[in-house]
Amino acid sequence: MKKVILTSLIVMMIAGATFANPEGVCEDGKLIGKLNIIGVKSDKNVNMDQAAGSVIFVPLGDKDGQAERCKIMLTEGDDFAVLDKNGTDGVAAFQLPDPGLDPYIINAEGDEIGADDVDTESAYSVFVRPLGKPGGFSTITTCADVLDSTIGGLLGGATRSILNRQEETAYCSLEQVGSPITLRTNGKDGKVTFTNVTAELLTIVLQIAIYDEYGVLIDTVCVRVPIFDESLANEYWEYDNNGLKLLQVRFYDCPTDVSEGDAALTGC
Repeated sequence: MKKVILTSLIVMMIAGATFANPEGVCEDGKLIGKLNIIGVKSDKNVNMDQAAGSVIFVPLGDKDGQAERCKIMLTEGDDFAVLDKNGTDGVAAFQLPDPGLDPYIINAEGDEIGADDVDTESAYSVFVRPLGKPGGFSTITTCADVLDSTIGGLLGGATRSILNRQEETAYCSLEQVGSPITLRTNGKDGKVTFTNVTAELLTIVLQIAIYDEYGVLIDTVCVRVPIFDESLANEYWEYDNNGLKLLQVRFYDCPTDVSEGDAALTGC
């Protein structure tokens, strides 16, 4: 009888308990999507109907040598879903909702449209945490084709030149999620927490030179443009892996002000 009562009490306590979110994640946020990016040594041929879970396999690379690159193509949709799990062939695909942000000029002056003039709070937030064997890390950069260098009329001037690093037809953001965040450490200091990377993964920071009609440089400005904006196309995450076995990516329904990291941008 005592055993039955004790068991009932434990069940009631568990049912009524409030479990905290992992460290580093917004306290009151609700988990709305997840993705696990797994580094593997050998190529895979993943059947989408057979491979379960929100998983993308990418080349492992070498923590002490050359990184292995994979493109994770981004598609707009109502929910979070893996569309192509096999990134060992160089390309994978992931679906996620529009972040609900507006483009703006960083450090705007005068009549320019800056962070104070538009919506800079995302509809949801993105957090990452590295796990697996210590020593590996990855670098993630958001890239896209730029269809309109005026960013929907945000920028004037007769001629504009995008100064960002270019990969084929795409330009890659000045921001990255790099080793300070993704390095898997060990020892007593090896406790790994989630880090908010909403700005880095849901927006692209472009550095654009503006010239007058005579080809004279007028100004160089930086703009933050959200993925799926009309001025962009073919967005993807460039994933360079240096031996990281697992990167957990989690999506929560809490907002993030993406302009908070503007001050740390170099060249803006």
